[in-house]
Order: sequence, then C-alpha cells, then structure tokens
Amino acid sequence: MKKLTTVVMGILVTSFSIAQEKRGPFQLDGTITGKDNGYVYLRYGNGFYIEDSSAIRNGTFSFKGILSEPVLATISSTSGESGINFYLDPAIITINIKSPTFQDATIKGSVTQDEYQELVNDRTSVQQEMAPLSQAFEDANKQYLKAIQARKSEAELSTLKAKADAAREKLQPLQEKAREVSYSFFRSHPDSYVTAAELRYFTSYMKAETLKSYIAKLSPWLQTSIYGKELSEALETVQNGSPGSRAQLFSQRDMNGNPVSLMDFKGKYLLLDFWASWCLPCRKNSSHLKELYALYKDKGLTILGVADNDDKPEEWKKAITKDGVSIWNHVLRGLDTNKFKEDGKPQPGDIYNMYGVHAVPTEILINPDGVIIARFGSGGDGYEQLDTKLAEIF
Repeated sequence: MKKLTTVVMGILVTSFSIAQEKRGPFQLDGTITGKDNGYVYLRYGNGFYIEDSSAIRNGTFSFKGILSEPVLATISSTSGESGINFYLDPAIITINIKSPTFQDATIKGSVTQDEYQELVNDRTSVQQEMAPLSQAFEDANKQYLKAIQARKSEAELSTLKAKADAAREKLQPLQEKAREVSYSFFRSHPDSYVTAAELRYFTSYMKAETLKSYIAKLSPWLQTSIYGKELSEALETVQNGSPGSRAQLFSQRDMNGNPVSLMDFKGKYLLLDFWASWCLPCRKNSSHLKELYALYKDKGLTILGVADNDDKPEEWKKAITKDGVSIWNHVLRGLDTNKFKEDGKPQPGDIYNMYGVHAVPTEILINPDGVIIARFGSGGDGYEQLDTKLAEIF
C-alpha cells in the first residue's frame, strides 16, 4: 500500500492511497488577483463553528488549523458574506482566487475537493439544461405572487397560476434527472466525505428506507463523522414523520394567539398541511384541500396548516384570508429564524424538524389514535393518492 507523507505546521501527516479516515493539521496558502491588502475570511464547521481571518500582503494570505475530518468551508472578502465554497482537508492546500469579488478560484491539494469537483462536473450538463426552465418558472412565480399582492382579478390570477404551473411541470423531469446524477455519485463513492456531506441536502426527497440504505453503505468512519451524525439525525426525523410512527406532540399558537396542541385533535383524522405563503404549489393545493375538507369534515377529518412563515407572519395571515382557508386551524412552524441563521442547527420546538419536513408542500395524515398512516408530497407518495386514501378511510 503506497504511503504519502507531508509536513504541516511541523507535524508529520501520513495518508494512504486508499480511502480512510482523515484528521490532522491543515495549511491553506492563497493568492488573489486585484486585491493587494485587506483581509480574507475563512469559515467552516468542525464540530463547532469557526471563523478565522488572514491579512492580505502583496496579494497573498495564509491560514493554519486543525481538522478532525474534511469539512465544507467558505472563503470570502467580508465576514459573513457568501464567497467560494470548497472542501478543506488536513493537508497543505493552495487556492488561487482569480477575482477580488471571490467568484472564481483554483484549488489544489485537497482530495475531498477534487472529489467534489468531479460531482460538480457530473452535474454541469443537466444544470445547463435546467437553467432556462428554472428562470422561466421563477419569473412566472414572481408574476403570480405580485398579482396576488396587487389584488388582481380572479381571471388574471388563474391565467398567471396556469402559466407558473406549466413552467413547473416542464422543470420537474430535469430536477429528477439532476438528483439522479448526484445519487449515482453517492452510490459509486461510499468512502467519500463528499457523499456524506452532500447526501444531507437530499434527505427531503427520500423515504426513510431509502435514506437508511444510503447511510448503511457509507464507510464506518463516515457514519460516525460530523456529516454522518447529521444524516442519522435526519433519518430519525424522517422516520418520525413516516407512516407507522407515532405523531410527535407539539403546542403552538394560532393566528389569533390561541394555543393549539396536537392533543386537541385526538379522536379525529388530522391532516397536517405543511405550506408557506410564498409557495405557489402550496397555494394551488389549498383549493383542493377545501374540497376534501367540505367532503369529509362531518365524517371526522380536520386539517391543521403549519406554515413556514415565522419571519413574515403578516404574509401568512394575508394568505390564509386570501385563499379562504381560515375554515381550519393554522399555526407557524415555530422556527427562530435568527438563531437558525447563526448556527443552522435543528430547534426542539420546530414542528417541521419533528416530522422530518424539509420542503413544502407536504401533507401528513394522522389517525384518531395518533399514528401517522400516510405522507404525501416531499419524501412521500404523490398528492393524487391523498384522494384515494381519504376515500378508503371514509
């Protein structure tokens, strides 16, 4: 087995040509064009959040530190701003930034970054294919939301909604194709820290058993890594929101300030509707939910809307009134957005976290005994099966 040895900060760092656990010191030496002075900021999570700075001298800078494992890092010209993302390894790494605005860089010496670049290259073709369709959907969505805010006529809103729906339907097959590119990389790189890190962003699209199978294929040291532990936590929340699991208890205040608890719905079939005022598919789905509610409310069905609007509660209330869905209860998810921006960690009182919801719209159906019996939308079955399920029950 070929052995490679380097010296970093006076310490011998030995790595092997096959995949293995990585830890130790790192040194990041950089150059930047068009910026001879000032500071460069490096941020990364290594079990806890770290932000370091380095003075630029004649267009060069340097960072040193200790890593328990490879981590995703960001380097920028201003503290807290979005800069260049890359994977930091316990090794000697060079980064050559080709613009003072931190838009382009060449990185050498990080094996994990090389693997990430391989994934980026794999994604390039489908992302280029998606770009015009993504823009078309974004433009159509903005037009529709502006029309809602401007209180346009129902006829005009219907036309704009149809346009946005059509744009979204064209985009969806390519979104699925893009996800499959990443899944293929994950399957072929079970020993890569990139797989463990990037897999976290796909948990909302997976059922519990699928996510569990991907985690099981990771190397043992990856399963116990920082990213591996986050995946295990994500799996637990997905399982909490999966059919067969007991519904997680919570209490939150509704739009009128009155307390609402999951226990208030004991003895009924409860449909948790995870949505947001800014989510076009969610708003479209409300019309159908009203039809289902009218059909089954006297037979034991009730609905509780859980909105991702903690930072814009007024928009939440306006949407409820506009869409005519105040006929059932509504609460916010319970996310402290400022705290989440600071540490990015799950919060105990966040209903979305309790049920493993990472994307809207999502619907979760709970039976009168408090057991989840179906999940629809993100990470579950299609919405067309909601009608079938309710018909079977009632």
